[in-house]
Amino acid sequence: MNIELVTILFFATFVVLLLTGLPLAWVMGSTSVIFALILFNPDVMVMMVIRVYDLILSYSLVAAPMFILMGNILQKSGISEELFRAIHVWSGRIRGGLASATIISCAVMAALVGVIGAEIATFGLIALPAMFNRGYSKTFALGSVAAGGGLASLIPPSIVFIFYGMICNVSIGKLYIAGIVPGILLAIIFIGYILIRAAINPDLAPAAPESEREIPLKEKFFLLKGLILPFILVVAVLGSIYAGVATPTEAGGIGVLGSILCAVFKKKLKINDLKLSMYSTVEVTCMLIWLLFGSQTIIGIYTLAGGDQFVKTALMSLPYGRWGILIVMQIIFIFLGCIMDWIGILMLTMPLFLPILKDLNFDLLWFGVVFCMNMQISYISPPFGPACFYLKAVAPEGNTVEDIYKSIWPFLILTIGTLILIIIFPQISLWLPNKMAK
Repeated sequence: MNIELVTILFFATFVVLLLTGLPLAWVMGSTSVIFALILFNPDVMVMMVIRVYDLILSYSLVAAPMFILMGNILQKSGISEELFRAIHVWSGRIRGGLASATIISCAVMAALVGVIGAEIATFGLIALPAMFNRGYSKTFALGSVAAGGGLASLIPPSIVFIFYGMICNVSIGKLYIAGIVPGILLAIIFIGYILIRAAINPDLAPAAPESEREIPLKEKFFLLKGLILPFILVVAVLGSIYAGVATPTEAGGIGVLGSILCAVFKKKLKINDLKLSMYSTVEVTCMLIWLLFGSQTIIGIYTLAGGDQFVKTALMSLPYGRWGILIVMQIIFIFLGCIMDWIGILMLTMPLFLPILKDLNFDLLWFGVVFCMNMQISYISPPFGPACFYLKAVAPEGNTVEDIYKSIWPFLILTIGTLILIIIFPQISLWLPNKMAK
């Protein structure tokens, strides 16, 4: 059976099984087993087990549950509510200030949580009612929460960077530092859009009522205490990586300890909340591990069948040289982002793209940021767009999925524009890691 036919059957089987509603891990695993038995001797199943076993031995993988646990504890401690309140009282006089405060709060929480979706659930419950009560446009309010929540895919300690670093053998610490400037840049672009749109059309985002504007300056400064603990924790985690005194895994341990101390300091650490945080961490980590299992088997079988060489030959024969190939890769990411989650895209594409990127002399550290920008796009892209469904689950009654789809288009275009900037100017992402301590 030639590789072209194998590729068509591989993809068709994968899609058919996916449409049945089976979990993605089972779909990948089933596809690999089916083709392993069709194309090879049953002994090849041993190779699949070895691939999975080798991956699980990776020490870097420990960072994922550490940062997930850190985020879960912080969510239970009420830091997000204090953070949002501290930021929005200072932006109330500005039209669009509440939506801007949402973006800033999401960016700060992304630097604390690292798990895509956590901010959507949190600020969908906190910020949306506040914006609706103030008379914000439905699409303006929904879009700011959905777009802001996706920043966790780019701002460290993003879980996406951990798995990209493992698959591509790139320093996770440097990936974290590389994501800081692009993440802040994207948040600033979102805020700039919000403020400009609100200035052009004041009805979209009214300013705060007089009662909120008259909060004494002393009280506003007092509310800033809600920013102190998050700031210290972010500096401790990312600063230890930047200074070269801790690996990302060790920094994750620092983050867990710091989040527990934050909760103790706020007198909100309950044993039951700690147990629930651990249970949630185990659930998310197990889901990620099963997806790793499935992806390693399906890519292993496809590579053994010659699929890696087929993909490499097909892409290398494209016109316009290395940049033409890079653009096609972005199109593939965006297309897959409409129908799949980030980890499925990462595990299916990067093992195939990695040799090509190396042959074309693309910087894998820079490409990691490019990949995460694509995952930011996939996070809000219809029809799959996880952000849309997370937001629908917590949005006040009367807000439909169609409303959310309409709200994300301006932010989607802005994210694509930022992706283009990062591709054209690699130093946006590479400048800071080049300054890291060795």
